Amino acid sequence: MMITKMKMRAEIFEVVSDPRLRKQEKEVTELVRSFYPECGRVSLYRTADGRVGFQMQVTMTPSNRRQLDKVYRAVMKHLGQKRGRPSGVETVQTKLHLPKPVYSALRKAAEDSHETMSNVVAESLMERFAARPRKIVSNRMGPRLKQLGSRH
Repeated sequence: MMITKMKMRAEIFEVVSDPRLRKQEKEVTELVRSFYPECGRVSLYRTADGRVGFQMQVTMTPSNRRQLDKVYRAVMKHLGQKRGRPSGVETVQTKLHLPKPVYSALRKAAEDSHETMSNVVAESLMERFAARPRKIVSNRMGPRLKQLGSRH
């Protein structure tokens, strides 16, 4: 007999009203029933930050994990959503060289807030930039910046 220790994870988010999603619940329920005929009604929701999700009740076995992934992809495709960040949010990959104490503090802050390290950095930078006036690039730097831009 093998006993495993499971971690409990809770994510709290605000659900906002979305009449368009309510209209699609019947179609999505039929789609999910093509995979799981015994499935009950499927509920769709949108979170305050724009993510779309759904709730369903099915009986699963460990071997059904792939089936569940197929259901998720089919539902999101039907809704026109992509996995990951909300549509419209464009990100740029960056590389930072941080001192170890800063990295450790960032990692701890991300774990404590149940956010990604990228989200913690982005929120911190947005707060900092919003708190002080932006500096305007002098005219002397203008031609140099234009030259750099034309190289790419």
